[in-house]
Amino acid sequence: MINYFNLAAVTEKVTEAVTDEVQTAVEESFNLIKTLKALFLAYGMDIIIGILIFLVGLYIARYVRNLSKRIMRKSNVDPSAIGFISQILYFLLLIIVAIAALGRIGVPTNSFVAAIGALGLAIGLALQNNLSNFASGILILIFKPFKVGDFIEAAGVSGSVNEIQIMNTILYSVDNRKIIIPNSKLTSENVVNFSSAIDRKIQLMIEVDYNSDYKKAIELIKTIFKEDPDIYDEPEPTVALREFGESGIKIFALPSVKNENYWNAYYRIMQRIKDDFDANNIQIPYPHRMLYMKNLD
Repeated sequence: MINYFNLAAVTEKVTEAVTDEVQTAVEESFNLIKTLKALFLAYGMDIIIGILIFLVGLYIARYVRNLSKRIMRKSNVDPSAIGFISQILYFLLLIIVAIAALGRIGVPTNSFVAAIGALGLAIGLALQNNLSNFASGILILIFKPFKVGDFIEAAGVSGSVNEIQIMNTILYSVDNRKIIIPNSKLTSENVVNFSSAIDRKIQLMIEVDYNSDYKKAIELIKTIFKEDPDIYDEPEPTVALREFGESGIKIFALPSVKNENYWNAYYRIMQRIKDDFDANNIQIPYPHRMLYMKNLD
């Protein structure tokens, strides 16, 4: 009998304990539901609007990213830059949308904005030159002042464009030297693109001695231009007396050729002018001195 009553007592205590625990859990659940209900009544609409703002902003960010890709493809922007630029634009829009959504919900965003601003300022100061080169690289890829294969002169050097990178542009000089130019220099200084036009003019200033027949020299130059296979007959090349120099008469000439034939035509014309001048006794002046010895006897 004693064991029976002890077992009953233990069972009753366990039952009471479990009942208390269940009752406590139920009460806490009801309290949580009440709290959530109160929060929903107080902030539910703001939360819903915040979620809608984020979803709509996410859609707009994706649309802008895809639209920017299409625009850059139609503008013939370098493919290596299209994905990079569109992703940066996408993430910037996402940050703006997230801040707007959190602000609508009631989360203080001033600290986020200040932190992002401080971080951006710190990065900007630390990477000032690199960011300048980066931004310039994007501008070059978008507006295309030159392209790969063009012969340009910039930042005190000249050469053929081999590669346009985000940070630098690679040139190769006529003697095959590799030249690396920071992109910021190419957007802040003058750039001469010799390959932008289909045709190009050869600008020559030819000097003949005052004792030579300059009219004959002009006729010889005109004949050379007419006989050269790469020089256009139209427009007619300009050949005229330009000015009187210290050592001779300067003749200005301006024939037109196809851009790709420029250097071959230039070298051939210069050689032909020298040969024809020599054959016709037309002297090209050069710096020299004459000493007169006075006889003191």
